[in-house]
Amino acid sequence: MYIVNTSFMVEPDIHERWYELFVRKFVPYLQEAGFGTGEAQRFVFTRVLTDHGDPHYTYSLQIELPDTGEYQRFMQEAMGEYAAIAGPMFGEKALHFTSLLKKIAI
Repeated sequence: MYIVNTSFMVEPDIHERWYELFVRKFVPYLQEAGFGTGEAQRFVFTRVLTDHGDPHYTYSLQIELPDTGEYQRFMQEAMGEYAAIAGPMFGEKALHFTSLLKKIAI
């Protein structure tokens, strides 16, 4: 099992518009595309909290995926869709990066 983690850093002046786009457009897109649904997949959306007064909003989206093929599909389809919409709207005021994690039993 794998977890794909995408972190988003959003500047305060566009936060409200970005959040609205994320919740009303991107999350439903993920669900319609089959990400974060089903027995083998879940997603968690969190806000990253800091104690050093960073003025940006930082979020983390984590989705469990069964294999690296689904990761490739996520990157091409989902993050491609996100970049196509958010890039022109927000530019560098809403940055993101994605990491792939492998779950290890301990």
